[in-house]
Amino acid sequence: MDWYNVFNAAEAGLWGVVAAIIAWRTPCATRQQQAAVGLACVSFAAFGLTDLLEIGRAGVIPLWLWTFKIACGSGILAARYTWRGWNTFRWRDPEFLFGAGCLAAVVSLFVMQRVVEPLAMR
Repeated sequence: MDWYNVFNAAEAGLWGVVAAIIAWRTPCATRQQQAAVGLACVSFAAFGLTDLLEIGRAGVIPLWLWTFKIACGSGILAARYTWRGWNTFRWRDPEFLFGAGCLAAVVSLFVMQRVVEPLAMR
């Protein structure tokens, strides 16, 4: 297995561990917090699954997998605001800006894979 596949397998395991630690170690006082923890656990575990699905693709990720990854990231961000309360959401929050930056990076990678690289191969 090459380094790309090993990295994705390790990353998938890491996200699974994160989901398990959140489920095991996060005390929930309200139903809202329970919902946030459940959403976070599912989102992190699903994000790990996307890394497993990436194995064997040699870095060429199809649109459906990018969409799945973005949905997982959105779920993680939604879990954070569900925990804090949606009334605390601000467009300039570091969590939101980080998520928006990650989304911009993903879109940039997708454009490079699908548009720029084929043009360069001509």
